[in-house]
Amino acid sequence: MTDVERDLLHLLKQRSVRRGEFRLASGASSTFYIDGKMAAIHSRGAFLIGEVLWERTRHLPINAIGGLELGAIPLTVAAVISYHRHGQSLEGFWVRDQAKRHGTQKMIEGNLPPHAKVVLVDDVITTGGSVLRAAEEVRKEGAEIVGVVALVDRQAGAADRLREQGIFHYEPIFTLRDLGLSDG
Repeated sequence: MTDVERDLLHLLKQRSVRRGEFRLASGASSTFYIDGKMAAIHSRGAFLIGEVLWERTRHLPINAIGGLELGAIPLTVAAVISYHRHGQSLEGFWVRDQAKRHGTQKMIEGNLPPHAKVVLVDDVITTGGSVLRAAEEVRKEGAEIVGVVALVDRQAGAADRLREQGIFHYEPIFTLRDLGLSDG
């Protein structure tokens, strides 16, 4: 684990983990909730997330990064800023839950170039449903999904579901074990 990852892990533990009874986006219930956005919208958190995403994706042949709103928006912005900081160019985008009802009425915001090679990002992944919804929309635009990176994997089947859908490069930055958590 790099120093930047260690700092990010500490920040996630401090700002993003909540205990109680929660219903997850997957429909499952949990005794804890990981709100990655609480780290992502903090000045240090945004910096650390951007750096980790740059480190994890810089070797991939991509020209865009994004995912499903809301979780992917701060991650996407952090990543493109880090790419710029390192002298590289990268487009950012995010997929809406539903199309806008005004203006262009589009599902994808930002600049997703034609035939883009993309990495999808998410703050917390459980079964992969949010990432797969985003994957469906970007594939409709002709994009190729090169990989998926998640801040935290709750280890509830996402890797298998992604593989079933032809997404073979999946890289969680942290797991529940890293956060010292377990629903079992």
